[in-house]
Amino acid sequence: MFAEPVEALVNTVNCVGVMGKGVALEFKNRWPANFRAYKNLCDAKGLKPGQMFVFDTKELFSSEGPRYLINFPTKAHWRSKSKMEYIEDGLDALVEAIREHGITSIAIPPLGCGNGGLDWADVRPAIEAKLSNLHDVDIVLFAPKTAADAPEHVHSNLPMTFPRAILLKALNDLERYFDGSFDRISLQKIAYFLQAFGVDFKLKFSRNLHGPYSETLKLAYVAMDHHGMIDGFLDGDRQSHVTPSGCAVANEFLNNANRQADVTIDRLSKLVQGYESPYGLELLSSVHWLAHHEGHFPVEKIIQEMLGWNEAKRSKFSEDAIRAAYNRLKEDSLLH
Repeated sequence: MFAEPVEALVNTVNCVGVMGKGVALEFKNRWPANFRAYKNLCDAKGLKPGQMFVFDTKELFSSEGPRYLINFPTKAHWRSKSKMEYIEDGLDALVEAIREHGITSIAIPPLGCGNGGLDWADVRPAIEAKLSNLHDVDIVLFAPKTAADAPEHVHSNLPMTFPRAILLKALNDLERYFDGSFDRISLQKIAYFLQAFGVDFKLKFSRNLHGPYSETLKLAYVAMDHHGMIDGFLDGDRQSHVTPSGCAVANEFLNNANRQADVTIDRLSKLVQGYESPYGLELLSSVHWLAHHEGHFPVEKIIQEMLGWNEAKRSKFSEDAIRAAYNRLKEDSLLH
């Protein structure tokens, strides 16, 4: 949808200020100013189903991005399912917004389907009927993709805690840099660095083949998979991602907790920039382990210990790579 050269994009939203997963998260990442304005409106109780919030990006040419982002409420709350009346009333408001802003081309996702729980067989005819008089507008309509993940409105009974919430949010925010999912090595290392940044997981890590490892953390991921917060951890390929349900519950908890989760996740994102792979995270975490937990200094000693860790590390990591990882950790204040 984001590749369409249209003047306006429709973003399906709830009315409580959460853009947590999938297309909504992509909107948040691409246009943070739109998200801030949307969240402020929600915090002021100024958005409800049947209303549009139109954000002007100021882009004058569609080749540079859409001019307008139209935030379309398909739910009152992310925990709730969508309703056909929300879609129908919203489509009336959408037509008004298109006319008011002189929009000539627009891309529309499958409103209320997927996480919303509505049937595309009901939604598509409603969209086509409501927009049928817009003869001078180029409309690109997207059908839903099939998905096995639990939608947002399917609730888990696994208690949410701050450490669990920040882990889920960090994974969700970093997914796009890891091609949409994480292997087990990466899952271990992300939690390891969150704990290094001060998140109180109370995890005990030990030296392992691929760097610091926690068996307790593995069991925590198993529990989150069983409760639908992540998916894929128990599958054959062991590639995991955060589900819409897990993302939504974590975001709500962090919003209500009023803690500095975003600051910690931002530090983590900057740390792993350029190291977004199992190789990169193993390298960073192993160097940190040797320096911080085993007390090896200076960097020449760390290189010696790293190359002597095991044959796999000796063949995988060069002295230059180890030195660069050490410098990154110092730059990010994880080593002194």
